[in-house]
Amino acid sequence: MVRISGTGCSLLDYICADVDFGSAVFDSYRSREAGDGGLEPGKLVFAEDFERFAGRPLEKALTELTGGREPDACNVGGPGVIALAHAAQLLGRGGDFQVDFAGAVGEDGAASRLLDMVAASGLDLSRYATKPGRTPFTMVLSDPRFEGGKGERSFINEIGAAQDFGPRDLPASFFDAEIVVFGGTGLTPTMHDALDGLLARARGKGSFTVVNTVYDFRNQRRDPVGRWPLGSGDEAYASVDLLVADLEEARRLSGADEASGALEFFRSRGVGAAVVTAGTREIRAAAWKGGRFAPLAESSWPVSAAILTELAGERGVVGDTTGCGDNFAGGLIASAAMQLAAGRSAPDLVEALAWATASGGFARFHFGGLYSESRPGEKRTLLEPYVEAWRRQVGILR
Repeated sequence: MVRISGTGCSLLDYICADVDFGSAVFDSYRSREAGDGGLEPGKLVFAEDFERFAGRPLEKALTELTGGREPDACNVGGPGVIALAHAAQLLGRGGDFQVDFAGAVGEDGAASRLLDMVAASGLDLSRYATKPGRTPFTMVLSDPRFEGGKGERSFINEIGAAQDFGPRDLPASFFDAEIVVFGGTGLTPTMHDALDGLLARARGKGSFTVVNTVYDFRNQRRDPVGRWPLGSGDEAYASVDLLVADLEEARRLSGADEASGALEFFRSRGVGAAVVTAGTREIRAAAWKGGRFAPLAESSWPVSAAILTELAGERGVVGDTTGCGDNFAGGLIASAAMQLAAGRSAPDLVEALAWATASGGFARFHFGGLYSESRPGEKRTLLEPYVEAWRRQVGILR
């Protein structure tokens, strides 16, 4: 059995699906300078900072931004839980795989709503902790027409109960896994600051370690110019077998201007393999000698042409871009697990990208990051044709 343990950001996403980022109202709440608490397409701001910037309560500002509409959808969100939930849906329940997630909920009614949806994905809930405060949530403002119909979102986050969720909430059994994942820990501050020791502990147990990042607004607020730390500094990188980040996050972590420079920074700090995404633009990836993946020279890979064709056509797509990057990371994790289960000691990163690109693109077809299956295995069945299409697109054979 291949066991996967994950922790990090887990929350409720309240999705407002038709907010015009070009409107005068949105512009009145748009950031004027880095770290000021204003909204920016593709980025996250904390609720308390946004309220200070806006000069009014969050609820009143949201009424203006949405025209008084209620959220169009509520779904589970967060780079940690969505990546692991997606992996669980692809890998199936029982059999050769076990996927667990450790997260935090508050002492409110929203907790049961989140836990019920997470349980439906097949994740084990036994490692969730109940903490004082509200269940973490994010208001997701989505503009499907942004950048010529490619879509983008802006996020307002309430950390709530995740503020005090940290290493002491992880049982010793968390580290008894073949793959250990830390996802979006920038939104679980206590856990994030301890990444150095947590990753070293997982590596010491022989685990395959994965970090998928989130926009680290806390450290951006502390220092709008300097590099973001991963944990308390740079020591954590040497214990990372796979790092997954979008281009802006990679830039802020590395101090580099472009993906190639960021990859070189990650290599120099001891990361085994890294993938940098950029929305619908090219993916940059590399796996270096001595890492857990088979070596792969730095290279560019496209997103799914099949999915882009459907989005541009008359399929009637009504979803949004929320969770695309999180599902992308989940596809990488699931593929690594499948390859390990098949006896491949050094997984192929390109094969993992086939599952990742299909996974990230498929998330565009529904609201929110978590796909609600009508039956176990449904999502994998729907996803597999896109995996095959991407393999044909890039000219690789199974």
